[in-house]
Amino acid sequence: MFRRLILLIVIIAFFLTNYSCHETETQRLAVNWWDSVQQVQEDSIALTPLLRKLNEFLSSRGIDSSTTSILIIDDTDENPVILVEYHPNQLLIPASVQKILVTGAALEILGDQAKKDVNVCNLQSNNAVANRLLKNLGKEVYGSHSYASGVRAVLGFWERKGIDMTGVQMVDGSGRRYDNFLTARQLVDILYYQTTAPTFGSFYSSLPLAGISGTLRSTLKGTIAQGKIRAKTGTLASVKSLTGYASTVSGRKLIFAIIVNNYTCRTSVLKKMMEHVLIEMIEL
Repeated sequence: MFRRLILLIVIIAFFLTNYSCHETETQRLAVNWWDSVQQVQEDSIALTPLLRKLNEFLSSRGIDSSTTSILIIDDTDENPVILVEYHPNQLLIPASVQKILVTGAALEILGDQAKKDVNVCNLQSNNAVANRLLKNLGKEVYGSHSYASGVRAVLGFWERKGIDMTGVQMVDGSGRRYDNFLTARQLVDILYYQTTAPTFGSFYSSLPLAGISGTLRSTLKGTIAQGKIRAKTGTLASVKSLTGYASTVSGRKLIFAIIVNNYTCRTSVLKKMMEHVLIEMIEL
């Protein structure tokens, strides 16, 4: 009897420890470094609905929170501020959001000749065009029209721009392969760099506009977020991702990345849950 009691206490303690760890992790979603204590207090209140929706999202049936990554930064002022981060450095399968690595590099390396292809690639998520751009980059930089030289050119380009590409695995330009890996932080870092790049206008306009164009034309239509998000989508079996820029109702300029791997719910259900998160983000 005594041994059974001890075993029961151990089991309960284990459960409470893991539950407590989960609570601590989700509470850390609002990772802040702010300019002043006053801003911390104001933004903590403003973030509450978004954090609540993210907690619901991460705990939803069919979502594997251990293979989900989220990073949202506020780029309104001179110094960007992290609003939300959840496993931002975890290497995950990105699907088609990987195209931003190729298109961003192509606009600077290949110049005006790449603008049409970049627009088609990002707006329509055209896989053939993405792979052609990748090979063209390989040809331009290394004289070899191949996937391998293209990958080398793209990764080298972003490293020279100061992006930490540690751990990135890239085998094509389209993101259709399951052996591609990168992080939400790398996506956000690349998008942040783009805001000061000489080709930002072309890059930004190539991204689908929520509820209006490209792969986002039917997403968030009729909601407060319509026309306020430009982002690249990514979808494979058990992989859903989205990364881009958002303009909130209060005038904030946000950069975000969401990557979900190993989900088991219907894709339409996951898409709707992600839309709810995006709406809360726009209402900041």
